[in-house]
Amino acid sequence: MKKLIFIILVFLFSECKDPTEAKCESACNFFIKCTEEVNKMKITGPELNLGVINCMKGCTRYQSEILSCYAEESDSCKGMAECMLQSGLGD
Repeated sequence: MKKLIFIILVFLFSECKDPTEAKCESACNFFIKCTEEVNKMKITGPELNLGVINCMKGCTRYQSEILSCYAEESDSCKGMAECMLQSGLGD
């Protein structure tokens, strides 16, 4: 019985995700898609993993700027890039 309770608790807590982390994940996926479009290439393998890690770190650090731009421009790669530059992230 204790094992079953432990397994259920592990499952429940592993399914809990920080809302900011989930938003950053969406913003990073969009950013990577935009990078692929601008550079006319597909990012895969180690480069993709490194890109996701770096994007998530940046989003955690500058979440108000990045998530604001993503909320305003989630359908425009150019708009999001301009928003991020205007917020000072491109310096």
